[in-house]
Amino acid sequence: MDFDSVADELYALTPGRFVAARDARVAQARADGDRELAKGISALRRPTVVAWLANLLTRRHPEDVEPFLELGAALRDATATLSGPELKELSRQRQQLVHALVRKARALGEAEGQRVGEDSARGLEETLHAALADPDAAQELLDGRLTGALNRAGFGEPGAGAKGSPTRKAPVRAAKRAAGRSASEAKAAEDERRAARRARIERDLGEAWSEARRTAEERDALDTEARAAEKRRAEAAREVRRLREELQRAEQSLVDAEQSESAAARARDRAEKEADRARQRVTDLQARLDEV
Repeated sequence: MDFDSVADELYALTPGRFVAARDARVAQARADGDRELAKGISALRRPTVVAWLANLLTRRHPEDVEPFLELGAALRDATATLSGPELKELSRQRQQLVHALVRKARALGEAEGQRVGEDSARGLEETLHAALADPDAAQELLDGRLTGALNRAGFGEPGAGAKGSPTRKAPVRAAKRAAGRSASEAKAAEDERRAARRARIERDLGEAWSEARRTAEERDALDTEARAAEKRRAEAAREVRRLREELQRAEQSLVDAEQSESAAARARDRAEKEADRARQRVTDLQARLDEV
């Protein structure tokens, strides 16, 4: 058991399970006689829901988070060269990417049984923006041991997490390598990195535009389907009214026919009685004639 493995284990847990698991690891370290390890573990702070969501997203989907943070480095370079309208469009696309990651993190959290409210979602969104804006904040996010939300000082400006992770900052290896190069080599390397970052921006923006177009097409298709359904409903309502009117006319015709039938039956009964009386009179007259 070592500090890094314990920290990784603890920060993968939901906030509600963190304290009990940490205390159990502290007790285990003490039982093993490793007082320094016990002290280090006991200093680990329970993450907020926002921090836990960020850690969970980084651990479960590094294939999404790492390119996202690489995009942040490219965006910081781009802000120095792009015009106002281009920056506005870039900001909109960046917001779309952040929203997509927040939706994914919320789904992960709720799958773990952790309720994720709107405040937590907004805190995660702010944390992702902070990681885009500042390389130190990006490294804290990648470490996966955040204990609180990261705060954004402004895109491309220094400053990031007011609350961060208990891990060490990553060494600035790129700066050390650049120090040993000549000025021309450093410039060539920087130009190459800038071109690669711009290519990644263009790729990500293209994907974002494609997603936006697909969403718009789906919305238009649903609108068309909704209008068609409304038209069918109106036609069905008219048909129902027509059938009801026809039924009323048929019912009235039935009533009239029944009344006519009753009147005809009464007239027939009267005619039969008259015929019976006539036959009886003929019979009586015939009898009288026979007597004569």
